[in-house]
Amino acid sequence: MGFGRMLPLLRDELGACIGVSDVSEIPWCWLTVTASKIISEHSSGLSRTVLLTELEAKWHHEASREILHTDIHRTVGPFFHRESKPSQELVFGLQIDNTWAIPGTEIWLWTLSGAPDPAEVGGAVAGGSSRPKARNTADMQIDAFIHQRYYPIIEATEFSGFFSHRRTLYTTGLSAADRGGSGGGSPSQTILPTALLAFELRIKETKGLPAELRSFTDEPLLESIFGVRYSGERFVRHAQPAFNADQLWCKVDLVCPQETRYRNNRLAPYQMIQGLAEHEDPPRLVNISFWDKDIGIVRLFKQDSYIGLLCPIMTSKPSGKTVEVEYGTQTIAFISQELSSTPNTLASQMSIAYNDLGYLDYRRYAHRMYLDRCRPGMVNLSLLVRVVAVSDNIPLVEGERKTERYALRVEDERGTCDLTLWSKVGQQASRLLPGQLILLESVETHEESGDVILNGSVDIDTRVYNISAMTGILTSSTLCTYVPLALAQHPEAANSYCRARIVAISSSGVHVRDARDSLAATSLVHSVCGRPAVCSGISSDGGKQLENPVDFYSFDCPSCDTTCLEADDIESVFVIALEINDGTTSACAHATASAASEIVGISPARFLHLPNASEQQSALASAVGQEFVLSLSSYCEPLSAETSLRIDAARLSSDIGELSA
Repeated sequence: MGFGRMLPLLRDELGACIGVSDVSEIPWCWLTVTASKIISEHSSGLSRTVLLTELEAKWHHEASREILHTDIHRTVGPFFHRESKPSQELVFGLQIDNTWAIPGTEIWLWTLSGAPDPAEVGGAVAGGSSRPKARNTADMQIDAFIHQRYYPIIEATEFSGFFSHRRTLYTTGLSAADRGGSGGGSPSQTILPTALLAFELRIKETKGLPAELRSFTDEPLLESIFGVRYSGERFVRHAQPAFNADQLWCKVDLVCPQETRYRNNRLAPYQMIQGLAEHEDPPRLVNISFWDKDIGIVRLFKQDSYIGLLCPIMTSKPSGKTVEVEYGTQTIAFISQELSSTPNTLASQMSIAYNDLGYLDYRRYAHRMYLDRCRPGMVNLSLLVRVVAVSDNIPLVEGERKTERYALRVEDERGTCDLTLWSKVGQQASRLLPGQLILLESVETHEESGDVILNGSVDIDTRVYNISAMTGILTSSTLCTYVPLALAQHPEAANSYCRARIVAISSSGVHVRDARDSLAATSLVHSVCGRPAVCSGISSDGGKQLENPVDFYSFDCPSCDTTCLEADDIESVFVIALEINDGTTSACAHATASAASEIVGISPARFLHLPNASEQQSALASAVGQEFVLSLSSYCEPLSAETSLRIDAARLSSDIGELSA
């Protein structure tokens, strides 16, 4: 039984565990991605029972209403611990109890306490039970110096009463110090000024809003400051704002991963939030950039929350299709965390849903999606496909900017499609090999010359899981069924699992290698892509032994379009061919670098330290006669009709225990 055939059975069993009447309530993409992550994390193996237990736990966790609040600390208690200080990474949800100035000064402070959790207000908790809301340490209070950028709104007429009625703020990167002046010699902790905060704006549709605050919502402020109002499960244009502060209001569509970019002739931390100004006609895309220490505030925002900014730095033309802004030194942030119309985390879709930009959103689609059904304008696709071919790096050059780009051709039972992967995702995928079964998470489609093309990048949170190389499946006889070797050799078999004995091991060809390798069993490769590195001055079509290669030679990687590689970027890997036999038939197969190391039982580095050819031969021969459980890929080389067989992962049968036939 291969991975694809295991999923429907796993879905049925999980449905019984969580008590759903129809397994289509479990989105196929959620099950496939989550199972892949769990198996990847358990490379040493796990049982079917453990896999189901972890899937059930993750389902209940992610389906719970509390998921958006578990990482928010709604107490000031950590600032009073004597043993340790709170981490700068923590996110706090705090309530403003008072706004005041130190007598005789213009220094403003807030008195803060823990804000109530919307998941608990009114007694509602996950699973439909009820309990009284417990504050505990949230009843403690602490003073906080107010950053000067917020002084203008303390007395502004437009914000009259804003800091009354238990205003909530979300903040991170907090530090506290002893201000002194408390009685009894105990420290008087005061939070130091921070600009990493956002004020919560609440409307009557806000989830978990206490009844006593429903008379103090922010519809008037949203209308006068941002010119929007909430109507029909979305924000719409109301009127021109009362003043112009380049204010911005948008729905968060994607929180991009942190990266580094050049700014002012230096590399600096950078992060972007992509959103949608849904009240505009037509809706406009929004890109909000955060640099250096300001990127900490990004932790406050989640997908589908709303973000408002006063005084951002505008970096795009007012008439452009996309609004480009930066979070600047005078910017003030607001947030609307969760509205009642927001769908549940795992609400499965029986039909296709359109997102706010009009794209077909498959994030929660109930069923598996196949390539023959792909159309332009699809987003958040998860696809289980097989690799047909992988290109070298084909960089896209725009001025001085060079972006890595890799093209793959993939197929499934119903169709074939081309896939473009960009930057880091493409670089990781460059290690993929023809015939391997992979899971693509979060890819999108567009049209190019009349054909549908798949796209993936870090910006849209694309991930690639190499199912064929997962050893966690091999080590559990309850997750896969072992097929006869004769069946595994058919190209239609995709990924198969087989137990077989090693009959013989030999070199799979002559490559550029370390001089210590007397058997041509290794090759020098680029550690990033795993493909052969080219040594300057040596023909790439023949093998050569190199004495101290990283010390005396220069290497390039044509596949990655990279020259003058660092010494740490060059490594030796096994390149071996094996004859295997399962008791019914024999076959020849190549092995990937990781599978070869598992079979030989030593690393290439240790192999190269063996003193002579005899000991190296003995090391290779040590695996002969041993039985392994193998993940096999059968495929056809480009421009060839001949079927090849490759071992993508391997585990000793003795490490697995009782095997199922």
